[in-house]
Amino acid sequence: MLRIDSEKLKKLLDRTLTYQGIPCRVIEILADDPALVLRDQQDCRIIQANQYGDAGERLPRTFTVAVLDAQGTGLNPDLPELATFDLLI
Repeated sequence: MLRIDSEKLKKLLDRTLTYQGIPCRVIEILADDPALVLRDQQDCRIIQANQYGDAGERLPRTFTVAVLDAQGTGLNPDLPELATFDLLI
């Protein structure tokens, strides 16, 4: 299993990455998993439900995406730009 350096991962904050063909900005880093929280940069907004399931305001779409692939042996292929960063310990 690959090991990701959490300090190096912080370099991705506020960077633009492509996730499944969608340009996104890294808005948060979850170091435990590790995972990235991405915000869709297109003009696509969704209705976000509140804690009770009621419709709330329209907000940009977000994705939480693992940094590693499902086996933990490589970087997530859905984020091809990750290969350009030195993230490994």
